[in-house]
Amino acid sequence: MSWSQIQQNGDVFDQMTILVGSAIRLLGGEAGVFVVANETFDPQSNTEYALYRLDAAALPTLLGSVQVGGQPSASRLLVCDALPPELSSLLARNGDAGQGRVWHSESGQSIERCSLFVYDQRGAIGVLHCLRLAGTCSCFEQSDETDGTLRLFVVELAAGLRSCLKALSLARAQDRLAAVFAHSTDGILTVDTALRIIDFNPAMEQLTGWRESEVLGRSYHDVLHPRERNGHDISVRHSPLMQAFAGQNVVNREMLIAARDGQRFTVLVSASSVRSAAGEPISGILTVRDITRERAEEEQRSTFISVISHELQTPIAIIKGYASTLARADAALDTEALRSRLGAIEEEADRLNRLVNNLLYASRIQAGGLHMEVVPLDLTALIESVARRFRASTSDVQITLDLPPNLPTVMADRDRIEEVLQNLLDNAMKYSPRQRVVTVACSATGDEVITSVSDAGMGISLRDQEYIFERFERVNNRATQTMPGAGLGLYISRAIVEAHGGHIWVESTLHQGSTFFFSLPRVEKAQLPMVVF
Repeated sequence: MSWSQIQQNGDVFDQMTILVGSAIRLLGGEAGVFVVANETFDPQSNTEYALYRLDAAALPTLLGSVQVGGQPSASRLLVCDALPPELSSLLARNGDAGQGRVWHSESGQSIERCSLFVYDQRGAIGVLHCLRLAGTCSCFEQSDETDGTLRLFVVELAAGLRSCLKALSLARAQDRLAAVFAHSTDGILTVDTALRIIDFNPAMEQLTGWRESEVLGRSYHDVLHPRERNGHDISVRHSPLMQAFAGQNVVNREMLIAARDGQRFTVLVSASSVRSAAGEPISGILTVRDITRERAEEEQRSTFISVISHELQTPIAIIKGYASTLARADAALDTEALRSRLGAIEEEADRLNRLVNNLLYASRIQAGGLHMEVVPLDLTALIESVARRFRASTSDVQITLDLPPNLPTVMADRDRIEEVLQNLLDNAMKYSPRQRVVTVACSATGDEVITSVSDAGMGISLRDQEYIFERFERVNNRATQTMPGAGLGLYISRAIVEAHGGHIWVESTLHQGSTFFFSLPRVEKAQLPMVVF
């Protein structure tokens, strides 16, 4: 048997404690406990009890032999027996123990237990156990004369205890509902029949930016400004809460609501009503779940499919076109023209290969299959090598290096970091159509080396900066949509850098340029100078 004391605060617990203590004193007891019959009130809970001048440590021994339940007969109504020696010695100790006071007999008199079964017409309520000095009180000992008095005492005690336990059960149910309301991940608000807000849970506050104190008493329609999916306003008459008041079933209705700052987002709402015994609506409950991100991911998948289709079709069409030209029987091409067409085929094949590799790379990252060979790496030599290759392939781009002498080595996978540099340089040149000047710089801190790639291109808005490193995300403007790409370069770069224990971030001003930074851990940390005071 497990034990859990009633922990409810306030009047309910106080009333029950006073009631139990008074009953124990009337039975001539000095200490005791009332044990609730859980099969009647809450079969799934642990045994509950209310103590009076007794410590919880004595309960397993005190109550181990007593059974609660059934309809006691007159002969079982009151049972008195001598306590076992080990319990008598426990109760005879002076002082406090635990959270309750252990009652003790300083006179050395023997202590007996008096167990009173408490019940009414609806069944057993529990057992009241009293500890008293043997032979000190016989007013409730069963006999023909006292039987009526004892039964009247049980009836009065049962009525009071059942009332306390009912109030306790209601308080617990209210606490459970309050916990669900407070900790639900879905937004929940309740309204009266005039659609005025009377409750607004924390998830709803986080979702909308409104505080509960700011919206109480206001019309939910004025706070959320609900709209249909197509953007049309929803009238009060057709609102989900009014439909619930009318008896309609409203589950997962998709609509738009506005946050405090006016931003709108897509939600699924379900509405229900609380009704009186006569069937009249008393209040309404609206649960709100934000699905903006889900809708964005669906759009992202659709966009990805169309982008990938375009990105795959373009090199395939170019390769097929040049190959068809070269395969014609009447084609008479000189050496230079032949070399030019074969070079274009090779270039588009490389482009197609990079796209397929990026897709496979992204899949491995998503599946947690990114493996690296981390060794000490000289960043200076790697950056110079990558820059030399870009200068050779693109003549109209100016790449400037700002690398300090004696740059510390880092712990990294050479091929992976080379891929990060290629992605950042490729983006810098791609999104700098007018002023194609790129600067690569490095700086060392105590624990890491930070590399930056700067351009003077179109820049990135603050809103796009928040998502730019996500999979399939691209800057959302007209200029970038014409650029080739699947939105995987920065996603792969972030995964590589973070797998090394570093970080990657961007600082950008719209229409002025961007600087991407990434950090890598040093092989040896810098030695801080000794300061002597």
